[in-house]
Amino acid sequence: MKFKPAITAAVLCTLFTALILMFGCTETNLSDTESAELNTNHIASSDARALPPVTGAPAFTWDYNDPSIEWGPCPEFMPDSCELAVIQGDPEEPNADVLFKMAPNTTVDKHWHTSTERMILLSGKMEVDYEGQDPVIVEKGTYAYGPGGLAHETHCLDEGECVLFIAFEDPVDAISVTETPAPGSDEEAFTMTTDEAQFAGCPPFMPESCGLAVLQGNPEEHNADVFFKLTPDTKAPMHWHTSAERMILLSGQLRVNYQGQPPVIVNSFDYAYGPPMLPHDTVCNDQEDDCILFIAFEEPVDAIDVRGGNLPHRR
Repeated sequence: MKFKPAITAAVLCTLFTALILMFGCTETNLSDTESAELNTNHIASSDARALPPVTGAPAFTWDYNDPSIEWGPCPEFMPDSCELAVIQGDPEEPNADVLFKMAPNTTVDKHWHTSTERMILLSGKMEVDYEGQDPVIVEKGTYAYGPGGLAHETHCLDEGECVLFIAFEDPVDAISVTETPAPGSDEEAFTMTTDEAQFAGCPPFMPESCGLAVLQGNPEEHNADVFFKLTPDTKAPMHWHTSAERMILLSGQLRVNYQGQPPVIVNSFDYAYGPPMLPHDTVCNDQEDDCILFIAFEEPVDAIDVRGGNLPHRR
């Protein structure tokens, strides 16, 4: 069930120069001509970069242990101890984010979802058995990809409560195979750890030590997932994205300065939501550990460099 995308650093940077540039490519073998074409094709001028549309949507974070999170029951076919919490979006609409909680030594019987699931395990240890694939153990901090329509059974093992972050693409559902047989999928489920991810270099305006790894999807299309890495005490300068960012910090501590808001502190295993088109800079506050951030994008991946101090004001 494990899969490692065979994407070279050069290919990554070609795909992500559309990222202008949350990330950059300081460690590739692109020729000067290729680099110039990539930068020119993305955007015509620094003036255009500096004037993103203004949005009033706020950024925010959640600690999954926060007592103010509103937990509700799971579908009837799941264990009584199971709980769900919507932390962003409307579960009846696309692109909602949820927390899914299971008690240790419990099992959710075979079921499926209409939507793909893009997941990070925040606590505990799980065994997941997808139809037609070998069972896999999912440890805390592991990324997991579950295709829509693929039946699976989920076990929370005897290592504490399991809390799973899930970024849905389509409206949230869970359908027991005893009620409706699963349609199946041409895709396979897989997992990825930060140690297994293939990091490439970042673009020129970012620190030379930063890294980017594509976990799944095509960053030039919708719904790609990435790991983004900053080394201790480094900063990603002010930039903005066309897409919302739905994030889990896997290590370190970040300070994110969103325009028009007080600084947001993101601790390890916190959820963070970054609205589209809201300028921000990002600092790895940690003095010892790399800051590694999981990001689920909705729109094609980009990051627009803001230079020259010409920033929009919040409404």
